[in-house]
Amino acid sequence: MDIIWSDIALAAGRVLLVGAVFGAGLPALFALGLRLHAAGAGDLDGVERRPAFTVLGYVLFAIVVAAVVTGVLWITRSSLHHYLGISLFGA
Repeated sequence: MDIIWSDIALAAGRVLLVGAVFGAGLPALFALGLRLHAAGAGDLDGVERRPAFTVLGYVLFAIVVAAVVTGVLWITRSSLHHYLGISLFGA
């Protein structure tokens, strides 16, 4: 009986971790990307531009977009295979 509870606890921990990464992690990365992009652009009061912050902001945006596109493709992988014959993720 203890083995069943440990399996349930392990599975619940994995679900919690994935939910935290994708549920709060991606929006947090997007918000950080916005902040870095704004800091890199400077403002109208004479604060100098910081191009490295702008590039880092774009890198974070690319990570978020890649995660979203990968998620959509993962969800639709069986439909893509059935209707279009495209096999993704080694299926």
